Amino acid sequence: MSQEKAQLIAPQGHFTVPGLNVAGVVTASSFSGNCTGTASSIAKGTNVVVGVMTASSFVGDVTGNVTGIGSNTDNLDVGIVTATSFAGNFTGIGSGLTGTPNVVAGVVTATKFVGNTPGTVSKLADGTNINVGVITATKFVGNTPGLAGGISAAQNINVGVLTATGGLYGDGSGLTGAGSTAFIRQSVTAQAGTTTINLNLGNIIYLTHSNNTTIAFSNVPTATDVTIVRTLTDNTITWPAAVKWNGGGAPTLLGNNPRSPSAAQVFNLTTPDGGTTWYGYEEMSNDPLYWTGLYVFGDNNSGCFGNNNETDSSGNDSLPGMTPIEAFQSTDITKFGQINGSYYSIIGINAENKTLWAVGANDYGMLGVNDKTERSSPVQVPGTTWRSTYTGRTVVLATKTDGTLWTWGRGTEGQLGHGDTSNISSPVQVGSGTDWASGARSFSSAPTNSAFAIKTDGTLWAMGYNNKGQLGQNNTTQYNSPRQIPGTTWSKVDARPEHSFAIKTDGTLWSWGYNAYGKLGLSNTTSYSSPVQIPGTTWRSIDRHTQGYNADSAWATKTDGTMWVWGYNSQGELGQNNRTVYSSPKQIPGTTWSAAVSAHSQAMFAVKTDGTLWGLGNFLLKKADNSTNWNKFSSPVQIGSGTSWDPTDGRIILSAYSWALVQSI
Repeated sequence: MSQEKAQLIAPQGHFTVPGLNVAGVVTASSFSGNCTGTASSIAKGTNVVVGVMTASSFVGDVTGNVTGIGSNTDNLDVGIVTATSFAGNFTGIGSGLTGTPNVVAGVVTATKFVGNTPGTVSKLADGTNINVGVITATKFVGNTPGLAGGISAAQNINVGVLTATGGLYGDGSGLTGAGSTAFIRQSVTAQAGTTTINLNLGNIIYLTHSNNTTIAFSNVPTATDVTIVRTLTDNTITWPAAVKWNGGGAPTLLGNNPRSPSAAQVFNLTTPDGGTTWYGYEEMSNDPLYWTGLYVFGDNNSGCFGNNNETDSSGNDSLPGMTPIEAFQSTDITKFGQINGSYYSIIGINAENKTLWAVGANDYGMLGVNDKTERSSPVQVPGTTWRSTYTGRTVVLATKTDGTLWTWGRGTEGQLGHGDTSNISSPVQVGSGTDWASGARSFSSAPTNSAFAIKTDGTLWAMGYNNKGQLGQNNTTQYNSPRQIPGTTWSKVDARPEHSFAIKTDGTLWSWGYNAYGKLGLSNTTSYSSPVQIPGTTWRSIDRHTQGYNADSAWATKTDGTMWVWGYNSQGELGQNNRTVYSSPKQIPGTTWSAAVSAHSQAMFAVKTDGTLWGLGNFLLKKADNSTNWNKFSSPVQIGSGTSWDPTDGRIILSAYSWALVQSI
């Protein structure tokens, strides 16, 4: 029969057997067997030295090392653990740890942790409460209430909600999805076609406007504010149809400004409904568009050079056959804004105070000073807020900074747009609108009888003579006040005596009117009384034609720097090294032609992107002995050796047989 035994050394108190039921101090050097039941009521200081303890639970204080705790099923329920190290899994609350206790645990599932944490703290879900002294973990995941301070460089913080009451330090360059994106910059390059701006990446958009483009947005918040800072180029923008612009139409896009690369235009768009509706306005227009050099050469009839005389420029034996001289010497204007000229008259804006000045011929009151007296010194046109101007042979159009349109000069065919056929020798406002565009190519007048203007909403309006359908109304009716031509994306226009050209924001070129010699560029000689598209979608500019009565030739540039020509070619003005008539566009050699082209009926000047000046066709040139002769060039020839001629569209001015050009500052 088996019998339980126990060895006791200096037993004190009582004990019972079977089992082991003792009181006092057990100092046995070893204890062999299983300890079942509950070992309880062990006070602090009690010395329990055991081999293997497999009791289902243990309650009390433990001194020394607690090691070898295995699976999650082990149940260790203790009061105070003062062991120098702890290894294993534990549940419940790990609290009251002070100093630098070393806790090496497998899985910690406690709802709260207090103390210092070396190593990695991970897999903490939202709502987890961590109250620690110093966190030196290489990575932290979860929500952080309280103060997150003293975080040094290279620390990796990946949190859900950061509600720290103190400061967040650093440059924020690596933060995503934090704070308001309305104050985060992103750079965007305009794409051909559609440019989609992802507002998750920021709401301050620095747009490099390198292509004609349509703007769209993605990831639009319910309510947001977008700022677009646009570089100045000759490219176009089609805005979202949902944009409601202040003033009724989109602001005029400023063109390329080679003199000031930092020039820009800023737009603000706001939506309260996730992009269903946008409200927009032009926030800033920084276009220091001026020149310090206005030069002329040729015939100074009527004193159109503005130097208080009628002395022509002197001749020489090299192209252009005349030496350019400075114009407007009789004024103190040092910075020129937009300039224009036609039929021995030149009009220019003083960029410093926005005053308008005119000089030269004045048959129909084109100088705008309420008389018909020609001037050889510039006179000021009334007003101080002029923005842009265009001069046809006998008609002047100009806009002011408030968006109003003004006309004066010859009005016998209703081309001034005032509802009658009167000539006017001082500026009169067209209607009451304040939404007329102000770009250099936003309006145009035929040499004698019709005029066109674009509004800020992209609509194109025509007025005047219409015997060949040149007003684009699908009829031949004369109109004495502006009539809209179908379409809402027009950006540039040029009027001829009996036909017209215009470019849309999508880079398409359109023509209509009389089509003798195929001058509409449509591969036929059929006339049209409404716009018809010339093939292509990358057109940038059409030549400015302010003088010739027939204007039977055309020159146009594309965004790739190529130049294309068509129409009449009796003097070789199409640059094909022949005199063949073409009814569809033909390329002139070269890929660096700028948008600056101006012509009369049988000659053309153009500037390349390198600032050199070139000519084609039939020129009246003066030699060094002041004798004159006509020179014909059927392929481009360089005019002089200068490289500072301004390549901006509309900066070459033809005034009868005088030419005015501006040099870059």
